[in-house]
Amino acid sequence: MKTETKGSFLQGAFILTISTALVKIAGLLFTIPIANLLGGTGMGYFYTAYDIYNMLAVLASAGLPVAVSRMVSETLVNGNRDEADRIYKVSVRIFTVIGAVIAAVMFFGADILAELLKNPNSALSIRVLSFTAFFSFIMSSMRGYFQGHSIMTYTAVSQVIEAVCKLVLGCALAYVLMATELSYAGGSAGAILGVSVGAALSVLFLWFNMRKMRKNREPSGLAIRSDGAIIKELFRIAVPVSLGASVMSVVNLIDTAVIMRVLQDGLGYTYERANWLYGVFGNAKKIFNFPSAFIVPFTVSILPVLTAAVTAKNKEKIAENMTNCFKFAFMVSMPAGVGIMVLANPIMNIIYFNTPDEANAGAPMLAVFGLAVILYSVVSITNAILQAFGKVNYPLISLCTGAVVKCVLNAVLLGVASINIMGAPIATCVCYVVMIAMNFAFLGKYMTNLRSVAANTAKVLLSSLVMGGAAYGLYALLADGLGVKLGGLVSIAGAGVVYVVMLFVFRAVTVAELKGMLKRR
Repeated sequence: MKTETKGSFLQGAFILTISTALVKIAGLLFTIPIANLLGGTGMGYFYTAYDIYNMLAVLASAGLPVAVSRMVSETLVNGNRDEADRIYKVSVRIFTVIGAVIAAVMFFGADILAELLKNPNSALSIRVLSFTAFFSFIMSSMRGYFQGHSIMTYTAVSQVIEAVCKLVLGCALAYVLMATELSYAGGSAGAILGVSVGAALSVLFLWFNMRKMRKNREPSGLAIRSDGAIIKELFRIAVPVSLGASVMSVVNLIDTAVIMRVLQDGLGYTYERANWLYGVFGNAKKIFNFPSAFIVPFTVSILPVLTAAVTAKNKEKIAENMTNCFKFAFMVSMPAGVGIMVLANPIMNIIYFNTPDEANAGAPMLAVFGLAVILYSVVSITNAILQAFGKVNYPLISLCTGAVVKCVLNAVLLGVASINIMGAPIATCVCYVVMIAMNFAFLGKYMTNLRSVAANTAKVLLSSLVMGGAAYGLYALLADGLGVKLGGLVSIAGAGVVYVVMLFVFRAVTVAELKGMLKRR
């Protein structure tokens, strides 16, 4: 049986991790000046628009690439390149139309959406983001095709293109429009316009390489399914995954509405104060999203490789890839989560250096989000494994259950005056715990490698806890003398060194293993 998929899980994860690092660094370089320029007020508009965009565009970024990647990977196991190409053509046509409809809803319904969320000044930002939504659908079809071949390079480069445009154009336009009569609303929209331009350029890059890859390729001569059969299979996989991903986006949107309404109507805060607090909450969540994004390369890379192993009924490869996915994802999420919990205050003050009130108010929220980083990684990994085994409905069930828990708990906690905005990150953690418990119950018989997963997890956890203790001690010693920002930076650097050393001390990773990873590349 001939396979056309290329590379390995670790190859794909390595490539996407490098690109994610570049993207996230660019995103951080974007967030720092934007947040310090717009403050809590402007960032309130910015995050409101993004919550609406995420609810709609998650259909493109979640279900579509997963469906295309899985279908292409299964087809290439049998060497059927013709059907793989057909899957791409059908998917890109369908989702271009869907993307256009969603973009139109955002553009023409921006005022209505903003009013529903009790944040009317965010309408301009929502309208600008509609273009990003359109290009995201086209882009995701292309990325799914490449990922089905286990070729992650083009996805990685396209992500970097998006990030660079956001950084350069977004910052420039935000500064320009902030100085006009549009003020904060204009600054937020300008920052978002850079994102839209980056999405358009990424589509052009992927389209060019798609044509180059398929040019002069010999047909496989194998029979291909009809367009109707491909569409049916595409939606069978994409719809549950998209709905599952959309659940959390809808919940985030509900978060926005609940936070704004409860703070204003329940606790009596003014619109300006409620929007400011929501901006602070968004700033803390932005930092939570930074390490969480590094989990995505592992889930994206595991899907085609694990799907191929499941299709070939290769039990050894299935166990190996599942173990590696947990191990390397935890090596990222655990130190990040522990570090955020311990150093939340200096981290907020380092990033939001020009807005100390926002930084100090957001630190307790960020500390709770530190735990959420670790929990999120488990949710993401178990979702991807279930999808690879063809159990695409199970993640949807756990996501819906967790979402209900989050919405109820959010409304209750936000209404308690002594908790108020802190209720949102607390509810997020409880939501993830519920989803993790359900996903492991669903995995059941598939988790034949629990012993190796538990052993690797214990090593990484010990390394992270020692690192956290070192970070706490260093900051306690240095904060008074060097100040919050400099003391925090030194503590972060020192903790990083301690963590790397501890990985080798506890043999969470070995030199031979690292050499093997490099050889695979």
